[in-house]
Amino acid sequence: MPDYADSGWVVEMVEYARSRVPFYREHLAGVDPRRFDALPTFDKRMTSGHGRFPISVDGAAGAHRVLATSGTSGDRLCVAFDRKDWARVAARMEVIAQHAGLGASDVLLNTHCYGLWVGGPALDLLANVAGAGLVPVGPAPPAVVLSFLADGVGTAISATPSYLRRLLETAEATGQDLRNSSLRLGFIGAESAEQSLRTKLQAKLPDGFRWVELYGLTETAGPPVAFGPDPAAPELRVHTRDFVAEVLDREHDVPVERGAVGELTLTTRAVDLRTPLIRYRTRDLARVTEGDPSAPTRISRILGRADDALKVGGVLVYPSAVAEIVSELLPASAEWRAMLRRREPDDEMFIEAEADHALCIAVANAFRDRVGLTVSVDSVAAGSLHRSREKTQRILVESSALASVPA
Repeated sequence: MPDYADSGWVVEMVEYARSRVPFYREHLAGVDPRRFDALPTFDKRMTSGHGRFPISVDGAAGAHRVLATSGTSGDRLCVAFDRKDWARVAARMEVIAQHAGLGASDVLLNTHCYGLWVGGPALDLLANVAGAGLVPVGPAPPAVVLSFLADGVGTAISATPSYLRRLLETAEATGQDLRNSSLRLGFIGAESAEQSLRTKLQAKLPDGFRWVELYGLTETAGPPVAFGPDPAAPELRVHTRDFVAEVLDREHDVPVERGAVGELTLTTRAVDLRTPLIRYRTRDLARVTEGDPSAPTRISRILGRADDALKVGGVLVYPSAVAEIVSELLPASAEWRAMLRRREPDDEMFIEAEADHALCIAVANAFRDRVGLTVSVDSVAAGSLHRSREKTQRILVESSALASVPA
């Protein structure tokens, strides 16, 4: 059992949450707070029926900042943070800036969303604590960002992988070679990016461009719960000063075996947060790469979502595996979509790809040879599939409901 399990802060946090947040008063009723591993876990769906701010003290009243989840996988969850909370985010961002080498001589082009979304304001904070210049463009048309880069403005960029991909595609189409730009750092997050896609995108950026992956949630006031300190290593370092991470079995509140895939579960360590999290199941899947699964210090990059497993032709597969195969074989500029048809006893998958017929056959063969899937891959015209400035949903269910994880 980890050293923190019987720490006094756990008792203090549970008592604080039960006294200040009605959801926790009900969820943790009768629980002995002295045993961390005996505390029940919960996820976003369980907060339904507890108001617009189910896990935040006093809701929006007096909050420094209110944020909200997207609502793509259920009801939108609103959370509130005070100035102390935001100062803690700034301290974590400062650690990221130091590791990445972001400083006063840099200019960050922030293409993340603003409004109720966490990405924009959190990445603004990164530039602020580093003393870097800030251009808060948001998810503007790529031409706007390219115009700044053409004028030599921007040594760093924050973006989703989808936006970065679209930016590079637009640059290529307009004859602008970003390998000659001033970009040297990328703070990339909000959706997963398979290694083959990362490699192809980095080949279109300046030599030495450093891809720094960030991981966080709206419920944690955004990144960095964890970040990728080494672009060459497919793992994330957990910010253990502020978070207790666990990698748990998807059905039971117990740690998985070392090397197994489990659900990342988070607990905030500060006992006076406006939005405390106590064994919160994120629905994100990962492996432990360093430390015990009940308290890892490093985890793999996010592998998918706990509720996104697909059964196709009798084979259980995660969307991340689908994305890895398609992205490895298609050019970086080629978009694709997978449609999942719900059938008994197995689902059926159909893929549209902006590639010629021969390449589509190669993709279908790769699914057959690598994971035993029979998948239909159809060729569509280049540029015919929608490009997103934010997260891209590439795996869809026939009913038009999303299979949730962005690929």
